Amino acid sequence: MVHIKMDSTQQRSDWGRIVFLASCALAAAGALWQRNASWPVGLAVALPLLAWPLLARWRTRRTGGSDVNDVILSFVDGLVIGVWVALVHFHLLTSAIMLMVLVHCTYAMQSVRHAMLAVVGAIAGLAVTGLLTSFEVQHHTSTYTIVGSLLAVALYLAMQGIATGHLLRSLAHKEQMLMVMRRVDAMTGFFGRMYWQDLATRLFAYAKQKDIPAFLIVVDVDNFRELNSRHGETAGDEVIIAVANTLRTCVRPGDATCRFGGDSFAVLLSGVNLDIANQIADRIHSQALNRRLRDWPDVQISVSIGIASLAKYHQSVDDWIVQAEAALEQARGAPRMYGSYAELEPISAAHLAELASMPGPGAAAGA
Repeated sequence: MVHIKMDSTQQRSDWGRIVFLASCALAAAGALWQRNASWPVGLAVALPLLAWPLLARWRTRRTGGSDVNDVILSFVDGLVIGVWVALVHFHLLTSAIMLMVLVHCTYAMQSVRHAMLAVVGAIAGLAVTGLLTSFEVQHHTSTYTIVGSLLAVALYLAMQGIATGHLLRSLAHKEQMLMVMRRVDAMTGFFGRMYWQDLATRLFAYAKQKDIPAFLIVVDVDNFRELNSRHGETAGDEVIIAVANTLRTCVRPGDATCRFGGDSFAVLLSGVNLDIANQIADRIHSQALNRRLRDWPDVQISVSIGIASLAKYHQSVDDWIVQAEAALEQARGAPRMYGSYAELEPISAAHLAELASMPGPGAAAGA
């Protein structure tokens, strides 16, 4: 590839510039061989191929790859090609290949502006060199010229194919990373809000269809803003992580838990009754009270919890969430009445598999 994006600006890679110049030089070599060109002309083609990539690399490192540097490199790339076009006496096949490669590289790998600057450089190079030599156009195409041109195209296309494959792999990796970021909250390791909403929609449809009990628990840290202002955001982050660890030990592995907002969490429960849901809430509340932060041992963690049972009158997941948030508001500041704890039965694999097979909201909308 002629150009690779690095940092915030697009810069040509060292090996890419060499491939770019080498492919054009192959086409030029065929035309020069046909004309039995003298050694000074051959040197004028070979010297930029050897020296210009090194000079461009030195300049890029010196300037840090600025936009001005990119502009200069694009112009000089075009200038070199323009000189070569004039040296082969504007041989039609060779000139077309060199200019095509130049424009394609600068346009596809950089921008329209860089392509235009490269064309301006090419016009300047062929005009000056043409005045020093001649503007004679070479029409005849020999076997040497055809072979050199074909090799040039083959080399350029091969390197473009390799570069495109690398780019596609890189894009696929970034897409996977974005998918993970969409699904998982980086601080807590729980599901993100958007992905959890999809799971909630699946559970909503599943519970309605199978007529099984389901509950939504919303957990909110008490006085979180006051804690942040008094102890700092670092302490606030530690509280979020502590509450997340509490939830992780209090719910079953199959219960979909998410970071619902800045200091709030949500848990989906299915296949349990109200007593079990309350016991889970009691566990969360009591264990949060008993947790201490290593660097802030005086911080008392307290949470408020709202529980909403999925009802027949709920028309959507949003209705379910609204009821859970209303229960949360009622629970703020009110003491919880703890009952006896019972061991929770784990969610069965069959239940999870059936739940996962339920169509998501996109499929339902498409149907």
